[in-house]
Amino acid sequence: MKAAVLIFPLILATLAQSSGNMPNVMNQLNIETIGKKLKDVIGADIKKNRELLQELLDLHQNETAQIYKYIDESIEKLSKETFLTMSEFKNNTEDNLHNMDNIMKQNLQNINAKVESNNQKILESIIGTNGSALSLTEEWM
Repeated sequence: MKAAVLIFPLILATLAQSSGNMPNVMNQLNIETIGKKLKDVIGADIKKNRELLQELLDLHQNETAQIYKYIDESIEKLSKETFLTMSEFKNNTEDNLHNMDNIMKQNLQNINAKVESNNQKILESIIGTNGSALSLTEEWM
């Protein structure tokens, strides 16, 4: 388009100079020649602009594809890490619950053993001989 703007004054100057002996013939030849040149220049500019637009479109499509690829890779990476973390957390929780269950069973068994031992000692001290409460009560009566 810039070439067309630069050529327009040239067209006017050429038309002004072509007023010879046969003005109609010269003007028509000059107008046809100038029209063809102008058409060629404008056609070349249009072709160049189309090529530039196509390059921009291709660049835009490539950039868009790269951005989507990066987004997909980022989501995939985060998803994997999140899944692994959740899986590890679940496994650790299950292991911890299993360990707590075992420890609680052991503690209950220890408590039951101590209770039974204490009950036995209480019974021996109440019922048994040699200064037990029952034997002292019997002696007192």
